[in-house]
Amino acid sequence: MDLDSLRAFCTVVETGSISKAAKKLYVSQPSLSLKIQDLENQCQSKLLERTNRGVTLTDAGQVVYQHAQKILYLGEKIAKELDRSRSQVVLLQLGASSTVGNYALPCTIFNFKEKYPEYHIHMQTFNTDTVIEKMINHEIDIGLVEGPLTEKNRELLEQEKIATKHVTANELILVAHNSEKWPSNEITLATLKELPLIIREKGSGIRTTMETTLSALDIDLDELNIVLELQSTNGIISAVTSDKGAALLPKMAVRRELHYKILKQIKVEKVHFQHDITSLYNPDDLAKPLHRNFLELLHSPDRGFC
Repeated sequence: MDLDSLRAFCTVVETGSISKAAKKLYVSQPSLSLKIQDLENQCQSKLLERTNRGVTLTDAGQVVYQHAQKILYLGEKIAKELDRSRSQVVLLQLGASSTVGNYALPCTIFNFKEKYPEYHIHMQTFNTDTVIEKMINHEIDIGLVEGPLTEKNRELLEQEKIATKHVTANELILVAHNSEKWPSNEITLATLKELPLIIREKGSGIRTTMETTLSALDIDLDELNIVLELQSTNGIISAVTSDKGAALLPKMAVRRELHYKILKQIKVEKVHFQHDITSLYNPDDLAKPLHRNFLELLHSPDRGFC
């Protein structure tokens, strides 16, 4: 009887269903069902009643659940005390694409540190391709990327058995300096092609979102009036603020500039640039309290993105 099986059992009980528990634990439903079955075999008792509405505890299951909660609590306590007793920093290496790292994650890390002051987190920012490369090379523990994953990147992650999970939805919006020089009303795709645009470099999530969205509309990036490419979202914001061009940028990155009316949003007719955020992690690392606790916070409503 191992901690993983007990944790799986308790999660099923607390969520009320195998499917919800599987999502929370980042495992497949068949894999989770096998864990529960193994635990029932070890206990020589049926622990759960399965119905169309979910699962309920049997009498034996109630006994196991009460004791399993205590065992898991003690397991967490032992792990934390052992970490401290080793007199070494318990460090989580995070790699995030620039928008997530600069505009979302700082507050999440702060919230995590308040709850787990014994843990240390080191975060670096790169473009999406570099985050994926560092995950594959085991240079970071958890990655966060933005925009759609290319087929090539999906294949690389699958080969290395690195899991991906959707964190939250975001979008790119067209912004320009808040002056009469730029359109205030909704524009067409034809007008978008004429605007002087500043964009991110190849390998960035922002550029991939632009390419994917426009490609679905039979528009190539080369058809746009690109006046400048920069490797930094902050650099693009500075250039747009200085009225050097317009840009498609993540909404979370320009909230301040929009609020203070430094920049203005220009809507593009019938186009939505979906720009989701995705986490990358090694499923084996979920056995480590630090990794598991951070991922649980990241995928919960309490993540507290800035």
